Amino acid sequence: MFRIIQTEFLKLKRFHILLIGLIGMTLPAILSVFTQAVATPETVTGNFVFSSLFSSAIWNGTTIFMPVVFTLIGGYLINREYTDNTLKSILPIPISMKHLLCGKLLTMGILSVLFGIYSYAVTLVVGLICGIAGLNATVLFTGFFQMIGAAVFTYIAILPIIAFTSRKPGRYLGGVIAAFLFGYSAMFMKQVTLRSLYPILAGLTVMGFDTRTFMNTSESGNLFLSILALAFMLLLAAIIVLLAKLPEEASGRKKRKPTGIFLRAGQKDR
Repeated sequence: MFRIIQTEFLKLKRFHILLIGLIGMTLPAILSVFTQAVATPETVTGNFVFSSLFSSAIWNGTTIFMPVVFTLIGGYLINREYTDNTLKSILPIPISMKHLLCGKLLTMGILSVLFGIYSYAVTLVVGLICGIAGLNATVLFTGFFQMIGAAVFTYIAILPIIAFTSRKPGRYLGGVIAAFLFGYSAMFMKQVTLRSLYPILAGLTVMGFDTRTFMNTSESGNLFLSILALAFMLLLAAIIVLLAKLPEEASGRKKRKPTGIFLRAGQKDR
């Protein structure tokens, strides 16, 4: 498993998809500042300090950018084995499709942590450039762990989408659309039970992120239901991986039906 993860990181050096991910993880902080700058007096945050910037960047990343970026890169890592026709060379090593898929998903999990750290650094730089006040050790510490937590829990939430759409060549782009809708729909989950069970928001509840400001509600999410929702997503992803099979078109073992010409030729030889 370690060698699979190591190999995937070596491959990433040659993939431009990683640059797209870095750009995508830069946008949450920029969008937070831009939204605050163009907001009407009625909707603007009264005291927009560094803690507000971190919270806004986490919210934007969790509901918009992280699901898309993680699904795009995770699906791309798996789909390359189909498009480059490398599965025929890899699987005889031998290595099972389940083992290969698990290794790639773990690689994307590590990447999600790194993207969380990167997003934290970008948010910090953007805040300093814009001259936002309220930076202290507590804000730095809380923002760091909440940003990483948001990345990890968001990845767990969309993990079944990556695993399912990556079982067939070319389907990961459909997974990107599904992940975007999955994340964006979180903004409309006002009811406390739905908010606790909805996987995208469940991670925020588990790490103690206050969603009440962004959801315009007064109730906090239920911690037990949120943990249950994330555990279910992990279980669902594990089942999908266990049921994964090598596509016939990738294995080269797909049987072709004899054409009419060859069938008649065989009959004459008899």
